[in-house]
Amino acid sequence: MGFPPKWGNRSHRCLPGDYLVQFNWPARRLQNLALRSGDTFRFNKECIMRVVNVLGPVCLLLTSVVSAGASAPTQAQVKPVQPTTTNLYPTPLYQMNDVSKTLNLNKDQINRLNTLTNKIQGQYSTQYGKLNNLDDATRFTRQQELNQQYYRDWNKGATDILNNDQRLRYQQLNHQYGGFNTLYDPDVQKRLNLTPAQMKNLRDSVNWNNQQLQNIRKTWTSDPTKGAQQYNTYWQERQQRFNTLLTPAQQQTWRELTGEPYTFQPNFTPR
Repeated sequence: MGFPPKWGNRSHRCLPGDYLVQFNWPARRLQNLALRSGDTFRFNKECIMRVVNVLGPVCLLLTSVVSAGASAPTQAQVKPVQPTTTNLYPTPLYQMNDVSKTLNLNKDQINRLNTLTNKIQGQYSTQYGKLNNLDDATRFTRQQELNQQYYRDWNKGATDILNNDQRLRYQQLNHQYGGFNTLYDPDVQKRLNLTPAQMKNLRDSVNWNNQQLQNIRKTWTSDPTKGAQQYNTYWQERQQRFNTLLTPAQQQTWRELTGEPYTFQPNFTPR
């Protein structure tokens, strides 16, 4: 690349803009050359403005092109939002500290129950995972079916881990904790002799129950004290709704199925 014409002419005070574009010299290099020893060339205000006028639009265009190119990969990497999944497995009550103490579970029993729980969850993971692809009504029905199958396999595996008294009380606690969801168990429905009208209203109670727990869990994250208060209120209101759903005779049968009422402690952990 040669010097523009008349570069050596010391009387030439400013390089025309067309030379800048023609020779594609950056202004910094022009300045360095201009300040060489023995060269009296200086950038004055007029020269600077001419450089800006010529190179300004060019730089703006280049900046736009670079920005567009930089943003392209980001757009290409955007992936569709996947549906949010939650822990759909039935709650393992023995993992609650107060329940394990109530049942007098020793360390070996807890370890064996953990192994059993991991095994059963592994067996059902694919089936529970498919629930997210179903519509609300179908998902609800299918989840109730899976829960019953899950409990049946888990209880079968726990037969050799829990003694008779522990096994009976654990089933009672499961019924109590499950509440409205327990009423979807065919054996429980038969024992209580639930009517079609009661089964129709049951879904609303389950939805209310799930919404309450979701709200309490959210509160518990930021304010455990307030969350604990809401949890206690929830149990009181749940019992009232339960009594409203069942007849006095059904309530008596329910007490026989669930044994002595148990006060569950809050156990909200990240899911």
